[in-house]
Amino acid sequence: MRDQDNLPPHTPNAGDTIYAAGCTGSAWLLVSGSIRLDRIESNGERAFAGLAIKGDVLGAETLLLGHYAFTATALTPCELRPWPGAAVTPEPRSLLKALADAERRGADAIALRCGEAATRVGRLIRILANSLANQTITRRTLPALTEMADITALTVGTVSRTLSIMQAEGTLAAHDSRRGRPPSSRGRNKTPSVAALQ
Repeated sequence: MRDQDNLPPHTPNAGDTIYAAGCTGSAWLLVSGSIRLDRIESNGERAFAGLAIKGDVLGAETLLLGHYAFTATALTPCELRPWPGAAVTPEPRSLLKALADAERRGADAIALRCGEAATRVGRLIRILANSLANQTITRRTLPALTEMADITALTVGTVSRTLSIMQAEGTLAAHDSRRGRPPSSRGRNKTPSVAALQ
């Protein structure tokens, strides 16, 4: 049995660094939440490389390389568990699933930077909605505007305007930002479902 098999669940908050590129560590299963993956450029700047959401395996490259290839930062509160758990080595089927999931998430990351602003932001929200369980999707449950802008290769202002339009259209629940409460029922807001964002 390896040391990481005895690790308790890890529960980082939004903005916390989970692990850094080049560091040694173990693989993790993302039980809930969403995580941003970045590669570190030669000048030390981080560059968006992908997303991980509920059900994804992070850090599987440590099984082969012995270190992390990316820096992982929590976009929302998360829960991670050691992967593959108590097994000495993961089963081939588990490795293939992790590989297929990583490939699909890579394609998602590319799509997040293509198309009109509303399309990019909508795609990001759809991806993140899968990690929000049964929560109502609001601006408060989404990552910070700066994170969303960097992930979608848009400006903070463009993302903010796009989210405001989505709130006005009812595809994103509105909150009174001054009070942190949903607006009164007099408004035209509807509580969106994941289906409404598709």
